[in-house]
Amino acid sequence: MTANTYECLRLEIADGVGRIVFDMPEAANALTGQGVRELLDALNACEADEGVGAVVLTGAGRAFCAGFNLREIPPLEDGIASVSAHFRELAMWWHLVLHKIVHIPKPVMAAVNGAAAGSGLGMALCADLVVCSENARFLCAWHTIGLANDATTSYSLAKIVGFRRAQEMMITNRTLDAREALEWGIANRVYPEDAFAATADAIARDLAAAPTHLQAMAKESFHQGWRRSIEEATEYEIRNVMASVEHPYFHDALRRFVEDGGKSSKVQVRLP
Repeated sequence: MTANTYECLRLEIADGVGRIVFDMPEAANALTGQGVRELLDALNACEADEGVGAVVLTGAGRAFCAGFNLREIPPLEDGIASVSAHFRELAMWWHLVLHKIVHIPKPVMAAVNGAAAGSGLGMALCADLVVCSENARFLCAWHTIGLANDATTSYSLAKIVGFRRAQEMMITNRTLDAREALEWGIANRVYPEDAFAATADAIARDLAAAPTHLQAMAKESFHQGWRRSIEEATEYEIRNVMASVEHPYFHDALRRFVEDGGKSSKVQVRLP
């Protein structure tokens, strides 16, 4: 087991899973600028570690992540230029994090244990799977503090929930509870609070044990395919097929399938 020491989060690596825990519960895990930089570093560490097959994002305490930390905004009395510079730099780091979640060639699961607001919602939308406890809440929050929507919502929200629901969620600042998030397609599964942590850990281990290179191919093709023509999409698909044929995993899987008539083939990841 590996544990990296950060001030705003924890990175725990065990059983092939890189588990990133936002650890500022006194602020509902709203990350400071340092916290966002630490998050990018932790994601890069998971990407570089060949022993990590899956990444989990979750929060300490009763919240998942309430986005950015409002207490770091410079006083308006210091001038709008100071405030603007703060937001420009902070947005750059957050955008790097969100891009990394989408592009890292490993599955990323958001285990949402409480409120996911602002950039916390953005991380959940960018993740490949979202499982949540019955205490989870999802909200946009930007308009509440006078900000335009951010954190990939113009890319991800309507794609996941549909145009009308995305507009409703954003312009009314509606909060979705766990069951509504499941109905709207933001969450894959909802679990009782007392079973949530253990179930999420079991799913993460299954993800890590599955063929990461195939998961990465699916991830990239889904994010890019909706913007490609059918001709481009299928061309990328056959490229991935040919690459997977050359991978040792395919040779072993095909051999097992032929030898036992397909009896040993099974779904790799269980979502109870």
